[in-house]
Amino acid sequence: MKKNLFMAFGIIALMSLAACEKDPDMGQLDSDLVVYTDHDNSVDFSKYVTYYLPDSILEAGDIHASYWTDNNALAIVGEVENQMNRLGYQRITDPTQKGNADVGVQLSYVSQTNTVISGGYWGGWWDPFYWGAGWGGWYYPYPVSYSYDTQALILEMVDLTGQDADNNQRQIPVVWYASASGFQFGSNRVNMQLLLDGVDQAFSQSAYLSTNK
Repeated sequence: MKKNLFMAFGIIALMSLAACEKDPDMGQLDSDLVVYTDHDNSVDFSKYVTYYLPDSILEAGDIHASYWTDNNALAIVGEVENQMNRLGYQRITDPTQKGNADVGVQLSYVSQTNTVISGGYWGGWWDPFYWGAGWGGWYYPYPVSYSYDTQALILEMVDLTGQDADNNQRQIPVVWYASASGFQFGSNRVNMQLLLDGVDQAFSQSAYLSTNK
């Protein structure tokens, strides 16, 4: 599987990702969103013509599936549609005809708060010698805690051409995967711009998806 790692405009990456591209500048990760893409390099994407893309985004994390369907979700779906059409794909919009599509594109979104608590011994950030040569270390009985919000948008392209004629169940092959992840701001406008930029970057670094070979 060919792997690429590239940074789009956005916020810090919170995932450790292996890639064959140059690692990102760690000094820039506090202002950039990391976009990761991977694909099945045995697939010739030029054989695909049509695709089905739902008008909603799966919100992962709950026991029961929920879907993001407001105008912001539609804006993200619309940007994915624009990119797919630019590459030469034709969208099937009728849900009853989705089984006739060559590929399906499914979007998932994860938003969570991460809390870190360090209790007991803690080395501290300050050098104890700052306070004089007589101090050798830290006695720190207080817990140190902090939290941060993160978000991730996942794009997956699945091959629907190999469906069994007898409707026997089989695993759906994922032929392309992309994720855009990083900090989540308190500003909805900023978060949306980061996600839209992440979509654009995912397609930008996946030129092999083009149907025009």
